[in-house]
Amino acid sequence: MKLQSIRLTNLRQFQGTQTFDLRSDSIKPVSLLFGANGAGKTTFLNAFSWALYGSMSDDVEQQDRMVTDIVWRNLPLGGSAEVAVEVCFEHEGRNYRLLRSAMLRKESDHQGAPSAEVQLWMTKPDGSSEIVGAPQETVYSILPRGVSRFFFFNGERIENLVKKGAYAEVQKDIKVLLDLEQVERAIAHLPKVNRKLTDELKRHGGDKATRIQEAIDTLTERQTAAREDLHVLESDLATLTEERDGVTDLLREHAEAAPIQAERDEVTKELEAARVAREAATAERAALVATRGFQAFTDTLGENTQAMADSLYEKGALPAPLKREFVDQLLDDGACICGTPLNEHTVPWEHVKEWRQRAGLQAVETVWQRLSGQIAPLAGARHELRQSLATLMKRIVAESDRVDRLEERKSELDGKLRDSRMEDIQQLETKRMDLDSRIAAKHQRKGAIESELRAIAKDMETRTKERSRAEVTDELAAKARTRSDLVQSVKKALEEILAIREEDMRRRLDAELKTVFGSITHQNHVPKLSSGFELTLHKTIGGVELPVPKSTGENQILSLSFVAAVSKLAREIRKERRAEGHAAEDAGIYPIVMDAAFGSLDQDYQETVSRALAKMAPQLVVLVSKSQGLGKVVTELMPYVSHLGVIETHTTAPGSVADDIELEGMSYPYIRSAESDYSELKVIK
Repeated sequence: MKLQSIRLTNLRQFQGTQTFDLRSDSIKPVSLLFGANGAGKTTFLNAFSWALYGSMSDDVEQQDRMVTDIVWRNLPLGGSAEVAVEVCFEHEGRNYRLLRSAMLRKESDHQGAPSAEVQLWMTKPDGSSEIVGAPQETVYSILPRGVSRFFFFNGERIENLVKKGAYAEVQKDIKVLLDLEQVERAIAHLPKVNRKLTDELKRHGGDKATRIQEAIDTLTERQTAAREDLHVLESDLATLTEERDGVTDLLREHAEAAPIQAERDEVTKELEAARVAREAATAERAALVATRGFQAFTDTLGENTQAMADSLYEKGALPAPLKREFVDQLLDDGACICGTPLNEHTVPWEHVKEWRQRAGLQAVETVWQRLSGQIAPLAGARHELRQSLATLMKRIVAESDRVDRLEERKSELDGKLRDSRMEDIQQLETKRMDLDSRIAAKHQRKGAIESELRAIAKDMETRTKERSRAEVTDELAAKARTRSDLVQSVKKALEEILAIREEDMRRRLDAELKTVFGSITHQNHVPKLSSGFELTLHKTIGGVELPVPKSTGENQILSLSFVAAVSKLAREIRKERRAEGHAAEDAGIYPIVMDAAFGSLDQDYQETVSRALAKMAPQLVVLVSKSQGLGKVVTELMPYVSHLGVIETHTTAPGSVADDIELEGMSYPYIRSAESDYSELKVIK
């Protein structure tokens, strides 16, 4: 999907009909639009959402006021005004013109919610054009509503992507974008098919098969209920954790509580490092005992084996004085090495034959020699094992002492905040502790459910095997059982495929996220995308990886890096599908339209983010104010800009207001006094 143009008609600040060209190429993929606060940048961004989906983002206030205020005010009662957005775009070799419009009749000074109508026209590569019969469904197929959050967003609120409550939704949207949703949908539909088959089995399969199937059905219901409970728990945990983090942030900002909270943050960080170090040492000890623990019991074994060897040696049995193969050759030749004839059953023959019994096989002697060489090093290995275990025990004890000391200090700091003379601090700390307690209880419940699910899965597997062995004489029931087994096998295979693809996508996203983030930040922090699509920052201290509390700016950079990674991976996935002949040439290409991309970033980050933005997507529309966009931002972006414009603000503010913006050595109106409040799109290039 590549944007070509947008036309606004009486949309909020934009009076009349105004158009902005958005066509770009791979050399200059950026369209840059400047506007003052309140000029309409957020409206411009949401114009795409309204045209595509019929709704605006939650941060848009008074969403029913769609028609420009001056147009509505000048409209007589009973009169009507049109509000509309037209977006022209190209997708998979076809040109589209999307128009969402509404006629609002003025019944009072207050605007009512518009009842908009959407139309879509498509032009094929051969030039023929047609009206699309199901416009909204077509839009959803091109860019699903949930996925749009990655391509149309407010930079100041993009950090919502890294909030704990957003992970489940983000993961769901990513699956849609990366073609994983179809597999999930197939897995969700298979139980319905299986239910029909098992109903047939219960009707005609006999008492035993019926009882087994009823047990499987009961387990399936328990499994479904447990999974739903787990989903709710995970959502609750995300919400509670986010709330607790918010309370902790308030304590960090409180003038009186801030020093105590800052120390508690450091103690908490060090405590986490100590626990990780203790767990690592304990794991090392367990591995050492598992792999070399037997060496501790080889002392007596070595002594006994050595004594046995010495005894055999003294008797002349070891090492063997003669090789059995040599004696056999003498008996076959019929002559001893001294020349005595060795005729069968004679006295000399019997003597030599006795030596044959005392002689050893060469292979046995070789093994014995190898074993003899291993007896001596056993003592050294036992000594090394004792030393290693002693070192690990010292580490475990030291880290355990450190954990105890830090837990005690943290408890003291908790008490200082809890018993503070300032009531607001007490309330915040009490709330934080209550949230901690609720989170711990939720985690405990989550662990119990996960354990229950494992037990149910094991029980279901056993019951299914019993069902396969149960005698079924009815032909219909036998077929139903066979088909049910096949459905279960297919479901299991699809679940394994989904797990493999999900992990592959997550790893690729994680790798790209690290690359983009590393090109922007100057901190020694490393982002990580967990299996649950949780975005976190980490740093390594003393060989231990620890989570890093994220600032607002770091949240913004992390979110932008994630969006860049998602955009790139979407193109790569579609490119792979094109290689297989399953996708059009421009499949997987999506524009990024972003407002306030540099919200709370300092100048150094503005420069690096600007440089990264130009490489984020094949098409980029950036909306900025003068304070955000001039200087390093415009310097970095300008070589990539195909369209440059200004949202000129007209205001009725008291006094004569005149503010200009200088771009490429020329001055352009930015804010002007006027008889009414409205905004106007001005094209510079």
